[in-house]
Amino acid sequence: MSRSKNEYSIMKDLEVKTYNFAVQGIGLIKSLEKEFPELVNNDLKQSMGSVSINFIDALNAQENEDFAKNIKACYANTQKSAELLHSLGVIENKTLEEQRLLLINDSKNMIDKLDSIISKLIY
Repeated sequence: MSRSKNEYSIMKDLEVKTYNFAVQGIGLIKSLEKEFPELVNNDLKQSMGSVSINFIDALNAQENEDFAKNIKACYANTQKSAELLHSLGVIENKTLEEQRLLLINDSKNMIDKLDSIISKLIY
């Protein structure tokens, strides 16, 4: 799969964003487990962790079909993570609430970029 320099730059940027999203999301979950265990949701853990894994798998794909499958899985897990972060509601800890809001914002940006990639897929 050949990509232009601009596409490569976009993909590298998105790789960093998906990784940071997963790491920061799991950090939020770990903090919630200590302070607000009733808010912790196994689906949120799973979807947040899968965002980066799916994207890396897409980057490592040898076939267009595998690339498309993994990009779509990354997109779906990012959407699910955003929905689950919304469903937490306002967290009664300023720092954790700020983290939640940043993750929601990050997920919106990633969803837009992933949607753009998906719209260009040919398979």
